[in-house]
Amino acid sequence: MHRFLGSRLLQKLIRFVLIGILTLNLVIGWVLLSSTSPAQGQLTSLVEKGSSVALSPPSGVKRYGEYETATIYSPLDHKRLFDVTSPTIFDRSNVPEGKLPVEVRAQEVTDRLWRVFSRATAAKETPVVTVATLNNRPIIQISDDQLSRPVRLVTVTEPDSDFNGKTLDELATEWQKLLQAEVVRFKQLTTPELLRQRLRESLQVLLGLLVASAVIWFLRRLLAQRQKTLEARYQQQLTEIAEAEKAKKLEKMRQADAIANEEAEAQEIADWRSHFLEILQQQFSVKRQLDADKFLKWVLLWILILIWYGGIARIVAIVPVLMRWSIYVWATPLALLVIWFGVSLAIRVSKSLIDRFLHSWKINPLLPLAEAQRIALRSTTIAEALKGLLTFLFVILGIILTLSLFDIPTGSILAGGAIIGLAISFGSQSLVKDLVNGCLILIEDQFAVGDVIKIGNLSGLVENLNLRVTQLRNGEGELITIPNSNISNVSNLTRLWSRIDFSILVAYENNPVKVLNVLRHVSNQLYSEPEWRDRLQEPPEVLGIDDLSHTGMLVRVWIKTAPMEQWSVGREFRLRVRQAFEANNIQIGKPQWIVHNTDLTNASNGASLSEPTATSLLE
Repeated sequence: MHRFLGSRLLQKLIRFVLIGILTLNLVIGWVLLSSTSPAQGQLTSLVEKGSSVALSPPSGVKRYGEYETATIYSPLDHKRLFDVTSPTIFDRSNVPEGKLPVEVRAQEVTDRLWRVFSRATAAKETPVVTVATLNNRPIIQISDDQLSRPVRLVTVTEPDSDFNGKTLDELATEWQKLLQAEVVRFKQLTTPELLRQRLRESLQVLLGLLVASAVIWFLRRLLAQRQKTLEARYQQQLTEIAEAEKAKKLEKMRQADAIANEEAEAQEIADWRSHFLEILQQQFSVKRQLDADKFLKWVLLWILILIWYGGIARIVAIVPVLMRWSIYVWATPLALLVIWFGVSLAIRVSKSLIDRFLHSWKINPLLPLAEAQRIALRSTTIAEALKGLLTFLFVILGIILTLSLFDIPTGSILAGGAIIGLAISFGSQSLVKDLVNGCLILIEDQFAVGDVIKIGNLSGLVENLNLRVTQLRNGEGELITIPNSNISNVSNLTRLWSRIDFSILVAYENNPVKVLNVLRHVSNQLYSEPEWRDRLQEPPEVLGIDDLSHTGMLVRVWIKTAPMEQWSVGREFRLRVRQAFEANNIQIGKPQWIVHNTDLTNASNGASLSEPTATSLLE
């Protein structure tokens, strides 16, 4: 009763936690969604003139009160040159007449720079950047031997001067020097000699990438071959250990007569237990080597990815035609690699920690042998469930960080996901029940993979167990899939140990003492044989006569066996009982009935009925 109440309480607690997580997800998503699109009633009168999207500055624009700035980049390699400034425009859907948004101004300057710098490649002499005056404002212009008149690049305005804290002339001179240095650099990088040199360097980098890829591929292949060798050696060691243990057990059985039975059993259990823990330790040792090799293969893969990334970034940075994209190579792709490297590393570390924790749980010296074997069976299922859950969580985190990296609003996605999750939780309550009941089955160790169980009128060997379904293989070879929510009462036929409930009906004519002695003799003989001793956890117990009826005497024997051995032991015991009963002339009980012989003619004349006779049903 206490176990049932505890199970029900734990089930309610898990359901409460799941509902709480879904509700928290809904609340957080709604808050994030609300923060990205606030209600109109919470905005000031200025906000009411336009939407929230129009009020916020666009990407690449920084707002400083009454001024907004945008950066001018080099058309060569996207290097930052200087910032242009314009008065702040809050509502870009309704731009005041005579005002130009700062992003439009920055785009115009960038287009002029690209157009003029492209023409500079055909000029024989390096173009000259000068400062002139137009409408009482300094302008920066460029001229070369291919242009008939100078081309205006940018006009220095009062907002530029005010924001930078310099006079118009000082700021114009500063920008003129920056642009002149950029023109000189552009002219130098477009010379044929330098282009050929950069191309040779790019080919050398590409050749180095190919050589490094070949070396890493060779190392990964060696690690893969080593994994196969370790697995084959591990299987061979297990086979040798099993054979040695079998020979050792036979030798111990020959020497069991010289030792008291209780001492022999205690020694045997201790030896089995130490041997079982030794096998687990060897399994963990080999698994650690395999995990280390897998980790090295993973490290080599990421080294290969980073080498190619660095090589491509280097090629883009030195080839003048590709230099304009170098800033993009070092920005978003690098962050993307860091995110998924961290996710992959977190998954591997979490899986390793789960394996170590479960290993320490399995080799606990304080646990009895049977319980340690049970834990070894169920630890695989628990480990796979935990690893799958953590992998799912880390992948979801990586997807969210990736979306944020590409400026995709995750608030609305989380809100939508929370709403969908809540709808699924209400619409798929059976799925939630499956997951909850699957957790309870694993936590309470109701059954594990390899057990033979009975659920209602279904029974079979548990072939697969996860958080949603349980799959059984019955005696006819059918695979039965049962949702975990449908499992309410389960009978485990192989939990720690099994039992044969042997009962047989013998006739009244037999001597009951002789019958019991024959059964004891058969039980002791079976228990004394080495072939069957390791399958029996204790000597069979002849309980005696359980029932007396008109068919005979019911005799019962209990045989406690190792898990999964009750069927083979039961068949052997029944065969020996049949042979022993035949040798000792013990008869099986037979149903009896009474037959009344009635003469209808005499009965009509008032004559008495004949005497009843007892007849066997089988005669």
